[in-house]
Amino acid sequence: MDRAERLYALLPAVYRIRDEEEGSPLRALLAVMEEEHLRIEGDIQALYDGWFVETAPEWVLPYIGDLVGNRLLAEVTHSRRTDVARTLGYRRRKGTLPMLEALARDVTGWGARAVAFMELLGWSQNLNHPRPLAPSIPVESVGTVHIRNRDLLDRLGGAWDGTAHTVDVRTAPGGAWRPGSRSLESRSRARPQEGWYGPRKVGFFLWRLGAFPLEAMPARRADPPNQHGWHFSPLGAPVPLFVRPRPDRDPTQRAEEIHLPAPIRPLAFHGDVEEHRARVLPLPPEERPLSSRWYGPGRSFQMRVDGVPVPPHRLLCKDLGGWARPPAGRIAVDVDRGRFTFAEGEEPEEVQVDFAYGFSAGMGGGPYDRRATLVPPGSTAWFQSVAKGSEVETLQQALEVWEERGRPHGLIQIDDSGIYGGNVEVDLPPGGSLVIQAAQGRMPSVRLVGDFRVAAPEAGARLVLNGLLVEGALSLGGNPTLELVHCTLVPGRMLTDDGAPWFVDRDSLVVPDEGDPTPQVTISSSIVGPIRLPATARELVIRDSIVQAFPVGGVPRPAIAATDAGDEPGPATILERSTILASVHVRELTLASQVIFTEPVVTERTQAGCVRFSYLPPGSRTPRRFHCQPDRALEGIGDPAEAERIRARLVPTFTSLRYSHPGYAQLRHDAALEIRTGGEDGAEMGAFRELMQPQREANLRTRLEEYLPFGLEAALIYVT
Repeated sequence: MDRAERLYALLPAVYRIRDEEEGSPLRALLAVMEEEHLRIEGDIQALYDGWFVETAPEWVLPYIGDLVGNRLLAEVTHSRRTDVARTLGYRRRKGTLPMLEALARDVTGWGARAVAFMELLGWSQNLNHPRPLAPSIPVESVGTVHIRNRDLLDRLGGAWDGTAHTVDVRTAPGGAWRPGSRSLESRSRARPQEGWYGPRKVGFFLWRLGAFPLEAMPARRADPPNQHGWHFSPLGAPVPLFVRPRPDRDPTQRAEEIHLPAPIRPLAFHGDVEEHRARVLPLPPEERPLSSRWYGPGRSFQMRVDGVPVPPHRLLCKDLGGWARPPAGRIAVDVDRGRFTFAEGEEPEEVQVDFAYGFSAGMGGGPYDRRATLVPPGSTAWFQSVAKGSEVETLQQALEVWEERGRPHGLIQIDDSGIYGGNVEVDLPPGGSLVIQAAQGRMPSVRLVGDFRVAAPEAGARLVLNGLLVEGALSLGGNPTLELVHCTLVPGRMLTDDGAPWFVDRDSLVVPDEGDPTPQVTISSSIVGPIRLPATARELVIRDSIVQAFPVGGVPRPAIAATDAGDEPGPATILERSTILASVHVRELTLASQVIFTEPVVTERTQAGCVRFSYLPPGSRTPRRFHCQPDRALEGIGDPAEAERIRARLVPTFTSLRYSHPGYAQLRHDAALEIRTGGEDGAEMGAFRELMQPQREANLRTRLEEYLPFGLEAALIYVT
């Protein structure tokens, strides 16, 4: 029944009949009354909803927050509603380590572990007044170092340290791991900075990188002469295996290693495998479980050899820097490098792996959420799915079907994380369009024999690539419009077994020297190698991406230009929230906003365009600048020595510039504050601006002022 006639429906039928005979005047009157009734009823319902944080309108939330003493935070990882709703829960457990740890995790969105350094201080018992240990204090922390406990020594100086330390009365630092160690986790276990251990200090170990799980990925065989070895990474590079955080965590308990997105600690994995073997080998084979603490279905990683799951008792934790073979019947796994090897005569034909890799954000090809950018299968005139073992199992077959259908506006979707490649050519018809995308949660690899050739006779034809990991280059002929979304064109085209770029002199995006090409290229949330577009190209747009070029023989090569020598300019370019790891030479820089350039930028036309909130190295020639560094820091500085010191301090520093490294292009936490907070909204410059990391840290410090017990001092320690 219509809500506008509820009052009229309550009348006896005889009155409604007579009212209809009179032309329904009563019905019209009650309709006016019902309109006012609905308005009042809505106001009452809104007032009732405003009593509860779950249903209150947005404008009411600050008032509810004031009632419970909630201080406003930047909305980075959660909404204002969520933050207010958690306040009372935090207050009930205020000051406890599990609560402080949950607070750090909820406020920042990073993995976090809180450590009371007071509990790790060495102290002696008074025999006249013995004090029993608290349950949370490890026995090892009250005496000398237990040098026979390898796992204890491996955890020394990290988030799970259980060794006694002497008192350090100096102020706790902001904290950052000390560089120079081989793996990310070993860096976190390096000698801590001054001021950690004291009776009034609480450490917050923070993991900024995320763990991105991949499932049913074909493992890649190592290059000769190590073909008995395999890589977890589809690129065949050393990649540390990350912990896939377990969902069965008790929120009232402190985090353990299996709950945090960190590299798997080799000695922890070794202990897990050996303990599992000792427990299950006495059991009959059919009763042996397929899972251990770190390995198995739903765990951090798993392996299937020729379609058969590998049980954990067959694994052997081993350093495979030299690709050593394991004993017969075992499979050696190096979780620090993401490698595994088989015994002599036991090499399989095929291996599939589930594992998680670490990275700062959802960028490039990956299994993260891309649903907002995907084209629904039913929204195009033609659709074709591709998967290994299906009716159409290669890109070439899908493109042949597309051509047979007359090259309509179409969509090709890859539904698995398989290996594709060979020669790929796309000839776009006039005004046509084609989308080639990976399905949500998939990361297919495209290994090209030649270039991925795209041709279009005239402007208006459009090709979109979404979610692909491409080993090779794209060649644009004619006048196509190309869009790269969440794709990776591997810098160097391929990677060696050591993770170095294979072809440092090759480009990722090229235009053949034929005719007068005028392509248009848009790159977003992607990682690409050098871009070679002529000045005649219509436009180059790069957003939220990383572009890297490598020197050859000590001679730098540009990231964006028309030629490898950089003597010819590229097209008019728009750069936003990106990191460019080499020089740039373009005809016109229409806009550069929140960009980090590691090498000089040269534009031919400086009268048009703008550069804002960006870092520009000395020697750059650009259009007008606004709030750029180091220009802003040098304002009013007349001393040349002081100016040089400021320039040196402001040079951006990164965790790693090697693409295979989890910390690739990530700004170090000890980089200059002007770079880490130099974005338009106070976030960092560069490709990872969207992470809003300065705001996350500020949120945490704001909350710690309220919830940290009086007199205690917090140390923020960045592990990754």
